[in-house]
Amino acid sequence: MQMMAERGQRFEDRIRNDPKNRELVLEGARQDQYALLHADTPLLADREIVASAVRFNGDALLLSALEGDREIVLQAVSRCGDSLRWVGKELLADREVVMAAVRNDGLSLRYATDELKDDLEIVLAACQQTGRALRHASGRLQGSLEAVLVALEQDNSAYTYVSTEINESVYGIDLDGCICSQPLDGLSTRSDWVTLSKGKASSFTVCGPELYAIGCDGRVYKQLIVTMTLESEWVGPLSDSTKVTSLAIEGGFIYAVAAQDGRIYKQVLSMLSPNSAWDGPISSDTSVRSIAIREGEDTIYGVDMDNKLYSQPLFKMSNISLWQGPLTTTLDVRCVSCFGNKMYALGTDNKVYWQILQDFSSISRWRLASQGDVTYLCVCQTDLKSACDVLLEERWKAAGFHLERRQNAAKASA
Repeated sequence: MQMMAERGQRFEDRIRNDPKNRELVLEGARQDQYALLHADTPLLADREIVASAVRFNGDALLLSALEGDREIVLQAVSRCGDSLRWVGKELLADREVVMAAVRNDGLSLRYATDELKDDLEIVLAACQQTGRALRHASGRLQGSLEAVLVALEQDNSAYTYVSTEINESVYGIDLDGCICSQPLDGLSTRSDWVTLSKGKASSFTVCGPELYAIGCDGRVYKQLIVTMTLESEWVGPLSDSTKVTSLAIEGGFIYAVAAQDGRIYKQVLSMLSPNSAWDGPISSDTSVRSIAIREGEDTIYGVDMDNKLYSQPLFKMSNISLWQGPLTTTLDVRCVSCFGNKMYALGTDNKVYWQILQDFSSISRWRLASQGDVTYLCVCQTDLKSACDVLLEERWKAAGFHLERRQNAAKASA
C-alpha cells in the first residue's frame, strides 16, 4: 500500500521531501517537467539529470544551472524552441543553436541576436515553421521577397509584418526588348542596368506594383514587378488586336497610342480584356509616338514623330484639343517620365537625362543621368506590401473564395 501511494505521488512532491536523492531526481527528470524545481542545487548542474529533463521538456532548462552548456542547450531548443529564452546570452548568437530553435518554433526567433534576425537562412527556416515569425525578422528581411513569399505561403497573416518601405527605381527596356532597372538613387553615368524579364517589350508603364508592357504584337501584357524574372511569363494579352505603341495609366484609366494613326485612346483599366474595345480617339490628329502622365496631375505629355515634347491638360483632352509646345528645344527625346520634382527624358541617343520641373523651360539644359543603352524609360516607386496585396488577392480568387462570399451574400439577402 505504501509503494502504491509513492507511485501515485507526483515526483515534484517526492523530490521536495528528498531533494538530494540523485536517483529519484534522475527518474523524475524523465517524467515530470517540474522535477528540478525542488532538487538540491548541485543536482541542477548534473549533466545526466539536466539532459534527461530537457529531453522531456525543453523548458526544464530554466530550472537548471546549465543554460550556458551548448550541448544541453541544443537538446533543449530542439525539443522546445521557445526554451531559447532561457539560454545564456552568448548562445543567443550561436547560429546552430538558433537554427535548431526556429526549426522547432519559428517564433523563438524573437530571442536571437539582431545579427541572426538578419540571417536569411535562419529567417527562412523560422518562416517555414510559422509565417508569423516574419514579425521578428530584421527590417531588411521583412522587405525580402524570398522571406515574405515563404512566410505568406505558410500563413497569410504574415502580411501584417511585410515591410512598407518604398523603393524608388528607374525601369527601362534594353536593346533586346527586356525590362531592366536600377535604383534611382544609384543612377549615374557609371551605373549598370540589371535585366529583369524576358520577352520583346517595346514600351511600358508602371501602375502600383504591376508593370504593363506592349509586346511585339502591339498588345498589352503585364507582370508583378517583384516576381518578375528572366523566366517568368507575361500575363496576357490583356487587350484586343488593336496595335498600340505607348501606355499611360491615371485615375483608373489606361491610355494608349494607336499604331495606326498615332492618336490616343483609352479604356477603364479594370475592364481591360481581349474583348474590350478602346474608346476614342480622344486626341487630335497630331501623331505622337509616346505618352506619359505625371501621377496625380492633370497633364499628359506626348512626344511626336519628330522627337519633340508637347503637353496638354489630360481631362480637357478631345479629338480637337491642341498640343502645347514644343516644351524643349535642347534635346530630342524618345519618351519622358515625371517623378518627384524632376522630369526624366530618354534622348534619341538612348541616354537618360533630367531637369527639375520647377526650372523646366524650352531652353533649359538637360543633365546627363545615365550612359546605359535603353529604348524606353519609366521612373516610379514600388513597395513589397502592395505587391503582396495583389498576390493574396490572386490566391484568394484562385481558391474561389470570392465566389463563396458572393454566394453567402446572396443567401443572406434572400
